[in-house]
Amino acid sequence: MTEADCRPENGYTSLFDGSATTGWRQAGPGGFTLADGSLTSYGGLGMLWYAAKEFTGDYSLKLDWKAAGDDNSGVLLGFPASDDPWSAVNNGYEIQIDATDAADRTTGAVYGFQSADLAARDAALNPPGEWNTYELRVTGERLEIFLNGTKINDFTNTDPARSLQQGYIGIQNHGDGDEVAFRNIRIDAEGDTPPGPVSGPVKGVNGKCLDVANAGTADGTQIQLWTCNGTSAQSWTVGSDGTVRALGKCLDVSGGGSADGTKIQLWTCNGTGAQRWAPQSDGTVRNPQSGKCLDASGGTWNDGTPVHLWTCHTGPNQKWTLP
Repeated sequence: MTEADCRPENGYTSLFDGSATTGWRQAGPGGFTLADGSLTSYGGLGMLWYAAKEFTGDYSLKLDWKAAGDDNSGVLLGFPASDDPWSAVNNGYEIQIDATDAADRTTGAVYGFQSADLAARDAALNPPGEWNTYELRVTGERLEIFLNGTKINDFTNTDPARSLQQGYIGIQNHGDGDEVAFRNIRIDAEGDTPPGPVSGPVKGVNGKCLDVANAGTADGTQIQLWTCNGTSAQSWTVGSDGTVRALGKCLDVSGGGSADGTKIQLWTCNGTGAQRWAPQSDGTVRNPQSGKCLDASGGTWNDGTPVHLWTCHTGPNQKWTLP
């Protein structure tokens, strides 16, 4: 019999309380069914990720999980915004759920990097059909993994291309026949209260500002570069929901497209992926739905240069400073 983790919890914010998946987004095939207050995986390989907020700094993530049998899943941390589930695996870290796999990819392992303390893991692990609790505690680049209150892994990131201090979180649906349920997902993070909207200019290449052409408000108005002038056509509000707004409308990828050169325009806010933007640590601003970047077109950038969607390359015309 494994004792429950009965330590008091203070300061945790619910990301999934069993009633709705507000703020979460499915990436890749398969998904999760919502029933009886829990999310159960099917199909895949995919991922349900909390797209409403990127977590930076130290945090403690807790969640309950239950495997039906010898099933495979995982919890993903520290990955950039993307609707490609493999991006999370390749650019973040997966805390594995699969009690019978190899040591570096079994329950409690940092997948492909470090095994759990298997003796401690086995003593703490509840069997299939019963709930377990993970606490994933990030302090700097250190990740401590607790299973039902027992520490089973202590890992430190040394890869400069990855960081536990910045990224999103998600849960994996591994494939057909892998049935793992999750519930009560909560986080205690530095500054985990969503910030209020921030307004001001968005500055790009050559110090020019993101501008609504002629301060137009019609759907389809071109977004361009222009000398900063402090007008309402250059006052953008960056929301916690991923939208970037001006003149009461949203920064939008025309037609929800993904081709290089797709027009960036002003459009009535509609909650679609065409209007979601994710600032990156390299200064780019990405549209997760397409996986591409906000880009000032061409090789010279003057007043009136149109802004469009383009494959991310981190050049100066893809670097933006948000308010």
